[in-house]
Amino acid sequence: MYKPCIKNAICTTYWLYYLVDEVCLLCYTHIMVESIKNILSIFLLDKLKVHHTIYRLPAIAEFLEELIANTLSDNGFENDWKPNRSHTMSKDLSLSQGQSFSIKSGIYDPVKKTLKFSGSRLGKHETIEQMAQVIIDTHADYYVCLAKASEDWSTVPKIDEDKKYYLFVFEADKLRYDGVWGVKESKKGGFKYVMDLPGIHAKINPSMSYQLWTTVSEDIIGEPEVLIV
Repeated sequence: MYKPCIKNAICTTYWLYYLVDEVCLLCYTHIMVESIKNILSIFLLDKLKVHHTIYRLPAIAEFLEELIANTLSDNGFENDWKPNRSHTMSKDLSLSQGQSFSIKSGIYDPVKKTLKFSGSRLGKHETIEQMAQVIIDTHADYYVCLAKASEDWSTVPKIDEDKKYYLFVFEADKLRYDGVWGVKESKKGGFKYVMDLPGIHAKINPSMSYQLWTTVSEDIIGEPEVLIV
């Protein structure tokens, strides 16, 4: 007569709970990404239109942070952003529910279909191993990037020309920095730390206060929403 193994049954039950938790987490992050992207693609555009009635240059840095923070709070996503140029490393705002966001501008390459953006300055850490670990340990939960393609903007933009942006929203876990970091020397005698994984290139440049720069493929973070002002 068949006798069920209690130990196997318990292991199977825990495994099912784990799978359910993972599926729920994936569904939640997907819903969060799509919700934020949908809200910004509609309502951030209105604020960008106001921005460009005054400024010809693109919305970047703290000005972009404020536009996004206000757009989110206007649409039910209350957050802790304040106009004081002070925030936790790699985290520009957090929602009242706890999710954190890093807000970037960046450069989009429509031919290569890649997004390039800057990160934290890591000069206070002594070794590349320490720098890489800080990058891995201190990221936000999500990224919001409002990038532009160089060919879409004039060197000196005119007040009446189209202002084209590319909106990316994605989970921070899409980015990996746990590859092998090496040293790449330049012809001028300097060097930089570099890391390459499929679809991701990262570098830390000592001449720029050891600032992190990341280039990532659309295949990893998804296609952008195009916003034209």
